[in-house]
Amino acid sequence: MATAQEHALRSASALLGRELRLLKVFTAGQHATTLLVSDGEDELVVRSFPAGDGTVAKEPEALRRLRSLGELVPRLVAHRPDLNDPLVITTRVSGSTPDPTLPASTIAREMARALSRIHDLDGAGLPPAPTRPPAGDSPIAHRVRTGFSQLLEGERVLSHGDFWCGNALWSGTHLTGVVDWTHASHAPRGRDLSWCRQDLVLLSSPDAAAEFLDEYESLLGRRITDIHAWDLHAAASAIDRVETWLPNYHGIGLTEMTAELLRHRLDEWNAKL
Repeated sequence: MATAQEHALRSASALLGRELRLLKVFTAGQHATTLLVSDGEDELVVRSFPAGDGTVAKEPEALRRLRSLGELVPRLVAHRPDLNDPLVITTRVSGSTPDPTLPASTIAREMARALSRIHDLDGAGLPPAPTRPPAGDSPIAHRVRTGFSQLLEGERVLSHGDFWCGNALWSGTHLTGVVDWTHASHAPRGRDLSWCRQDLVLLSSPDAAAEFLDEYESLLGRRITDIHAWDLHAAASAIDRVETWLPNYHGIGLTEMTAELLRHRLDEWNAKL
């Protein structure tokens, strides 16, 4: 039986009508099998999704809207929304996963600057998000459900939907690209802001989470008044599954991270919300 990587390579070759050669398997995410390939002239990124995943049909429109960001984002080469074998092929964006020694404050500033540019774009017509309050029996989830309708009243922008340092590419201390636009949507600003802040906390830097917000607000020219409510929303989404994200952090080179450490850092953050 073919491995997931072999299947993705074969499917992508068939879609493009030319033989692709595997260069690298990316390990920073769990949602899709992601490969760096070559067609003999260019390097491309292949992402093969589980059968039944309908998000592939939505990504091309998001990528079309992102063209004005140039080399910061990938360009669509081909896609197959067939639910039996969903597949997306894009250009390669320069850069690599962040150096494990990269200071969290540097990550925070660079992520804020990139997100400011993304949020300047029009997301109208993309799927709205979130569409329902977080599930679960945690006290935080109950708090979010109580104020969920108010949470959705914020100004909507083009939202990435999974904005963390592993979906950014880096060259030294400089952010060179943002990838994985499967969850792009029309959503309030706080959705991406709180998700990135939580990631910086999991990297062990609540100070960087504050610096990230300060930089974003400085670029925007005003305060984000509902950030606390969105931090609660991110926490409610993570509280029952943060340990399952360990492979993502190992995939970007943070091999000293443990499930227990992720849980400890999230719990400490949540206790202050």
